[in-house]
Amino acid sequence: MEKDSKLDMQEALDSSDASIKVQNGESDFSRFYHMNMPFQLTLEYCDGSNSGDYVNIVTLSFEKAVLYQETLSKKNYSYTKNAPHFHDFFEFVIVLEGNIIQRIEGKDYLYPAGSCCLINRNLRHMEHYQSKCRVLYIGLAPDFVTELFYCAQNAFFASEKKIYNSELYHFITSDLKNPGERAYLDFIPAYQNHLPASHLYAMAETMIHTLLYPEFGASYQVRGLLCAFLSYLSSPGQYHCTSIRLDTNSDFLLFARITRLFEASDGRMTRTELERLLHYSGDYLNRIVNKFTDMCLYDYGMTFCLKKAAQCLVESNESISAIAAKLKFTNRTHFYTLFKEKYGVTPKKYRKIHT
Repeated sequence: MEKDSKLDMQEALDSSDASIKVQNGESDFSRFYHMNMPFQLTLEYCDGSNSGDYVNIVTLSFEKAVLYQETLSKKNYSYTKNAPHFHDFFEFVIVLEGNIIQRIEGKDYLYPAGSCCLINRNLRHMEHYQSKCRVLYIGLAPDFVTELFYCAQNAFFASEKKIYNSELYHFITSDLKNPGERAYLDFIPAYQNHLPASHLYAMAETMIHTLLYPEFGASYQVRGLLCAFLSYLSSPGQYHCTSIRLDTNSDFLLFARITRLFEASDGRMTRTELERLLHYSGDYLNRIVNKFTDMCLYDYGMTFCLKKAAQCLVESNESISAIAAKLKFTNRTHFYTLFKEKYGVTPKKYRKIHT
């Protein structure tokens, strides 16, 4: 059954009507995927972690104004035996439900629901499904993504040009100008983004519905929906975006995620909140922070909190008590003690010196 399932997948990918062409398809080390379409959406649903559970795959694209649709089903055991691959298009991996392991150049990275990553054209990677999950893959051809960005040059609204200041735009244009760098973008929900998976799911549902039931203007609608998706990921209020190079290990990526969340919350995230958002135990997160800073999780978070306090003292006219309360200090004396340990002077004197 495993062999038959692999053959079914390979035949589908190699067929003349398929939107993805596979080169070196028999390799157990690395395969190369070429996309014939401007873009492609692939929704994959895994029933569970057992070897007999199925991975259901639906692919949507178009060719010559005709919808291309492909449906496959294969057992999780054989799916996880797929060889790593790389491709000539940009690929967003969006986790809508559950958790997945993204193996990039032999290193494993955990992606929980609501998170995603953007793989460029030079990384060898593959996904592992170890639980019930739902994942959307969006493949964008280089010419097509260039077209989407070009639209902003003739946009009606100045706010549309904000995309040019984003990490996502710089990452893609850098790869277009200088292909060959092995890197990817990591997206984790911002502290204030409480329902990231639901928002992504709604976007995916709208895109799929538009492709399945196209009406007049559907071509523009699909472009608009993809632009809205890129804008959503590029918004600092919704996602933290980190560019990861090949030599970055998984520990540093997790440390970068912790740092991003502390930056967004002024260091006032509890261990329980970090566990919920990052899907690692508090003890493990504490070890990661200690590895890179020689501090415990609480002390590292407090550096961001006190930095914010110093900024408020200089840039605002708020009372010291109000600043302490805003940063969730219930004991004014405790705030004074920590601030003096950090900056060598009391908050009052710090304000006087710097203003």
